[in-house]
Amino acid sequence: MEAENGGYKIEAELEELRRRVAELEGAGIAGQREPRRVDDHYFRKLVENAHDLILVLNRDGGMRYVSPSARRLTGFEPEELVGRNSFEFVHPDDLDALMEKLTTGLDGQGRVERVTYRWRRRDDSWFVAEAVAANLMDDPYVEGIVMNIRDITAFRRVEEELRRSEERYRLLVENLNDVVFTVDTQGTLTYVSPAIERMSRFKAEELVGQPFARFVHPEDLPGLVGSFRRTLGGDLEPYEFRVIDKDGRLRYIQTSSRPYQENGTVAGLIGLMSEITDRVQAEEARRRSEESFRSMIRKNIHYYRGT
Repeated sequence: MEAENGGYKIEAELEELRRRVAELEGAGIAGQREPRRVDDHYFRKLVENAHDLILVLNRDGGMRYVSPSARRLTGFEPEELVGRNSFEFVHPDDLDALMEKLTTGLDGQGRVERVTYRWRRRDDSWFVAEAVAANLMDDPYVEGIVMNIRDITAFRRVEEELRRSEERYRLLVENLNDVVFTVDTQGTLTYVSPAIERMSRFKAEELVGQPFARFVHPEDLPGLVGSFRRTLGGDLEPYEFRVIDKDGRLRYIQTSSRPYQENGTVAGLIGLMSEITDRVQAEEARRRSEESFRSMIRKNIHYYRGT
């Protein structure tokens, strides 16, 4: 073929396709020659100007056609790749899985398979390739495996950084003494961090989907609902109230939260929940002690005055 002799142009292959079509369609092809020439030119321009790398592979993986975008993605000129086996550019650690997936996924005409693997550039660096392969072996116009390949290295890098960030965030949240929570605008808990079990004896999954009002002491609920509505409106304020834990005991809680948005609209609150039972009980004990002391002083004063 002309391409295999170093002349990258695909005119010879197109002419061969025309000849095969003529054999299939018989004499009627003569009247279609001019429209087909226009179609060939149209589709050739689409392929040659495509951002993705387009390959046509033989059954053995040899590259019969390589689009011009190979230069940008791989550093190789297209004519340097034509005739070489595509698998020699695959990272050794990815080769077995790729061949297995293509072998099983493309075992019939028209079958399509999506694969991800690492491709070697001219400078021996690697990029992450996402490819869509289609089996067109029985198509008289193609007779090959067509692969559309794009470089997703940057996307994978961002994806990996996001995964690491989410992992760090998860570890931070799960090891906080305070409870991280989110609640929607209707007062339904949508997320509660695992620390809630230490605070309430409830597991997080027992609380998610439940209205927070279900666990609040009835005497404190009106004030908490008012604070909830004010916070949704943007008034940031900590609030203290009592909750009833799984064992039926009262616990004193302080929350600090702020609104969060989804698609530009307030979707609920995100905040921290701290148990302050020990502090409240200590303050109450101190208050009682002070009252007892003052009462004793008053009694002593009355005694010495004789009143």
